Amino acid sequence: MTKPFSLLLSRLAIFGLLLTASLSCTKKDDTVADPKTITDQILEDKQYTLLRSAMMYSGAGDALKAANLTFFAPNDAAFQASGITSEAMIMAMTKDQVKNILLYHVLYAPVTIAKIPSGQNAVQTASQGVAYINNTGGGTIYVNNAKITQPDIKAANGIIHMIDRVLTPSTGSILTTIQGNPKLTFLAAAIKRIGATNSTLVTSLSNTSSGNPLTIFAPNDDAFIAAGYKTLSSVETAAPLALSSLVSYHVLSGASLTYQIQTGSVNTLLSNSKLNLTANNGVVTVKGNKNSTAATIKTADLVANNGVIHIIDQVLQP
Repeated sequence: MTKPFSLLLSRLAIFGLLLTASLSCTKKDDTVADPKTITDQILEDKQYTLLRSAMMYSGAGDALKAANLTFFAPNDAAFQASGITSEAMIMAMTKDQVKNILLYHVLYAPVTIAKIPSGQNAVQTASQGVAYINNTGGGTIYVNNAKITQPDIKAANGIIHMIDRVLTPSTGSILTTIQGNPKLTFLAAAIKRIGATNSTLVTSLSNTSSGNPLTIFAPNDDAFIAAGYKTLSSVETAAPLALSSLVSYHVLSGASLTYQIQTGSVNTLLSNSKLNLTANNGVVTVKGNKNSTAATIKTADLVANNGVIHIIDQVLQP
């Protein structure tokens, strides 16, 4: 269950300031070299050539010189695993886009692994987006769908944790994320259509806080067309009650990223209705009660401020 992390971060930030003040009054041992800043360490480490390019291109390096930070640092292998294989691909984005991505990797408090509570914790990043940090126990910790591979690298102004994926920033609620995705126009129309019939669900999908997160398996436009909704107009004029049941059947309580999904049946927000999930070597499929075959996740782990979106290739039938 996701737990508030903001109070912990506030306490850690205050502690960091007090510790800094205390250490400034203590005579330094001239034989021990001071650690370098987060920015300086990234600029000098050969594992971070793509991250270095992103920092220099966007100007985010200056932000990483501030005091009392945590930085989740994707190395070159993490960039490549995320489909960003060259400096040219970084520079194809705007400077503001790259800076926002990098700031999403930053917390305004120095957080070591030992300070991360067990379970899943929602935390606000320096980009104002929400990330989900999951301490699974046994030393394994994820940030969204990225695993921390080298923790607690000390810097003069905070902590670095190396991760194995580039994080994609959350940009708002589940609903605004759906509305902004050109492959989900039919689903966006369906949610709009049920507003008066199921205002509770629409409000939950629109929520910008992380207190009660949701997971939605979001059928893409081709999935709606294959299910018989040939045009947007057919969704916009569909019976609201039936459409409400259909949308509810695609939504689960809690924020579930693909690495957390296990094979089995799960309750949906449609009363007394379950989905059947299968997880096999990191590949997740989902099947409705009346679907003849399971739906495939086409785009996984889109994080919103109030949960997670997985884009699928079928409309699930209860």
